[in-house]
Amino acid sequence: MSSDESDSEGPTPGAGPAERAGAKARAWFNVYGPSPLPRQRRRGAAGGRCGVALDEDDPLHSFELSFLSLSGVDDSVSPRTLCDISQEFSFVEWGVNFRAEKQGKEPRYASLAWLRQLQEEIDRRQQTGKFAPIHFAAHLGGEYCVDVLKGDTSLVRTLWEDYGFLRIHLCPTRSHGVNSSQLKKYLSTLKSVIIALPQVEFVLLVTRETRVLTFQLMNDCQPNLAFFYNAEELTCCSSSGPVRRPPPCPHPGIHCGYGGGITVENLTDELRRIAQVVNNPKRPVWVDLESGLRSSGPGRPDEFDLGKAWACIRTVFDLDLPRPRPTFASRSQAVRAEHPGSSGTDELTGVTR
Repeated sequence: MSSDESDSEGPTPGAGPAERAGAKARAWFNVYGPSPLPRQRRRGAAGGRCGVALDEDDPLHSFELSFLSLSGVDDSVSPRTLCDISQEFSFVEWGVNFRAEKQGKEPRYASLAWLRQLQEEIDRRQQTGKFAPIHFAAHLGGEYCVDVLKGDTSLVRTLWEDYGFLRIHLCPTRSHGVNSSQLKKYLSTLKSVIIALPQVEFVLLVTRETRVLTFQLMNDCQPNLAFFYNAEELTCCSSSGPVRRPPPCPHPGIHCGYGGGITVENLTDELRRIAQVVNNPKRPVWVDLESGLRSSGPGRPDEFDLGKAWACIRTVFDLDLPRPRPTFASRSQAVRAEHPGSSGTDELTGVTR
């Protein structure tokens, strides 16, 4: 769906910016979403925008959400569709899984051909001059993750320079194909990568397996370090009841995120529980969904469900959660968008193109 198409269902002439934005979003939801938006007025919004009214004492009232990360996108969804959505909803981030032995061979792992299509789509949009930052995060497992732990910056540089990935998730656990028994020996080399690429946010999965890295990195924290608390394993072991989520690390400069056990049906409740745990209006966090976005059907045992993704986007849109200031990575991508196809040395990375 193009911007022109979405504007065709816009408000009447003379409408304010909030009304125009609300009308455009409703047009998108009418096309892609399963049902219309509710008719309550959004908190703090001008007339014409719809949403859920939050009480002053609701934990979500001052909860800052940096991203709604929708992960596991693969060849079952078009890169153009993802870019279209991102152009209208800046809080959306798409998570792409990377693991050499699974790439393009299993669901949740996009093929190299899909990545080339993504690159071409982003390049095309940059050349039109109408380009808003599109947020992508790379989730590295297996040997890709180990290479970064060893100090190799080549893959991260490629993902940043050629595809615009702003964030790199490192998943050095057994379930992600990494021998986690000797992670401590990678502390200095991992830190060297984080320092060498300040324009990229490095997200470390926080588990018992990775705590040897977590504590050491927190003691000498870099501004582009983030922690991700994934309750997926705990969810699998729990037969009932909500997932227990830890508070964010005490260092206020570390961006934190939560995932695992989040679905379309419980997204609002889980956001509220996370807001209660964070309990700090100046501490923005993100939430990540992956398993909760999958569907199965005849011949499609595990597929990224765009309908579920849309339902999650609509939930967050309705809540109208406060947004933090743009991250350094977001500003860096905006600079790249203003100068597509530039040659010479990249001012952000110092790498000759």
